[in-house]
Amino acid sequence: MENRATTTQGNGKTTAQETIERAMRFFGEKDRWESMYLFSSEGLLMAREGKSDTYNEENLLEFAFSLIETVQLLGGNVPVKEIAVRGKERKMLIFQYIEAWGESIILAAVISGKRGYRRAMNQVVKQIQKVN
Repeated sequence: MENRATTTQGNGKTTAQETIERAMRFFGEKDRWESMYLFSSEGLLMAREGKSDTYNEENLLEFAFSLIETVQLLGGNVPVKEIAVRGKERKMLIFQYIEAWGESIILAAVISGKRGYRRAMNQVVKQIQKVN
């Protein structure tokens, strides 16, 4: 995955980051989520879309990593795909732990609660795995 500062390749092709951010924007239409972030297993930001006034990138990253042990602990007996947490101001924090590029990556979103998110978020995951 390329650095966030890189937007297009010299040959005019779309980067993986651009493709993922475009999917985040497209499937997040009509306020489905306030913000969405894709983090590597090392905590590096790989893609993002939107901005939440309540939960910033650092908050989501800290929380996502604090849940990794829980995911691993449950993973042996009960595979964990998603953890949803009810947050402040009727918002939900959604963390999906997915496999792509030979590693576990984290898709984190702040959901406004105004519209359903699961189908749209799964479409973003499919786009991430397609870029894989």
